[in-house]
Amino acid sequence: NLAALIPQAPRLMESLWPCYEAKMRKQGCNEAAIAAFKYNLSVLVSGNDIMIPEDVLDSVGDLRRYEELILEPKAALLQQTVILKLNGGLGTGMGLDKAKSLLRVTEVNSFLDLIAK
Repeated sequence: NLAALIPQAPRLMESLWPCYEAKMRKQGCNEAAIAAFKYNLSVLVSGNDIMIPEDVLDSVGDLRRYEELILEPKAALLQQTVILKLNGGLGTGMGLDKAKSLLRVTEVNSFLDLIAK
């Protein structure tokens, strides 16, 4: 039971972390990966509530339809392109309480709606 461990979180981190760190270094993980894992492990053992309620998320404001855009191919824009992938689990690791694809991104559309269109 994690709740029983919360008062001991700092000691738990002190006892667990060296084993994880050694294993990650042995496997050749880089410093950024090790630091990220250490942070996430410390959050996990802290007992803090990490869930993000949906009602605090805002949808995107006005978003033009693809068909309304005037498009000109510009290869240089690829350097500014972002690809958002929602693959993987349900989003509980991000603190969500339902599938990521069901998040609203506009007033009337979720990611799933946009994918289907």
